[in-house]
Amino acid sequence: MTLEIGQLTFQTAAPAPTAPGRSSAPAAEPDPAVAAPVFGVDASDVIPASPPPEVLAEVDAAWERAAELAAQNRELHFTRDERTGRTIIEVRTLDGEVLRTIPPSKMLDVMSGGEF
Repeated sequence: MTLEIGQLTFQTAAPAPTAPGRSSAPAAEPDPAVAAPVFGVDASDVIPASPPPEVLAEVDAAWERAAELAAQNRELHFTRDERTGRTIIEVRTLDGEVLRTIPPSKMLDVMSGGEF
């Protein structure tokens, strides 16, 4: 698995979570042979062994919302416009048909608690 955070890229052998019903077992310590240093930074110094509980709760909520959208044959698709650097958000069918493009300014309104 490759994890990209800003300009840092980390290579790991750990699989990504596949469902919101995670095991309550604590995460294993990162294997130094798997988490390779990038730009002189050791990934085990940057990435915690386990995400904080509030992050796990947010991921679970996002996963549930994605499942609700999928049940309606919808998904959100995020891309970055190389020319402008802006994020493009599209509502698509599961077959890839674009139903709506959400302007970044409108998404900021939604993220700050406004209506969509």
